[in-house]
Amino acid sequence: MHEGKGDMLSLPMMALLRLSRHYEEGAKKYGRFNYLKGIPLSSFLDSAERHLAKYIAGWDDEDHLAAAAFNILGALQMEEECPEMCDLEWRKGKKEFHYPKMENTHEKTTVTPTIIFRE
Repeated sequence: MHEGKGDMLSLPMMALLRLSRHYEEGAKKYGRFNYLKGIPLSSFLDSAERHLAKYIAGWDDEDHLAAAAFNILGALQMEEECPEMCDLEWRKGKKEFHYPKMENTHEKTTVTPTIIFRE
């Protein structure tokens, strides 16, 4: 393992497989990668909290834990790739946590692959 790069093999694979089904359903409804176009952080967090509340309250109309995880990951993605979507006033000036950017001899690029949107 390389220090500072993350430990990808320790990610919970069964949980990721379960979460991937939520992404699949979302792609059918909204289009694949639609969420990457930018959604305000407040919307992701509001939805995550709502899904957690429904899970805790016993609702079983959908996989509310997977939906909450999707929204938390979406919030992380916005912090990394779309800082203009970070619309929470109480977070302004607070410490930020980011994955280190890769150094390139010509320019800095992010670790996240570029997605080409096709209409």
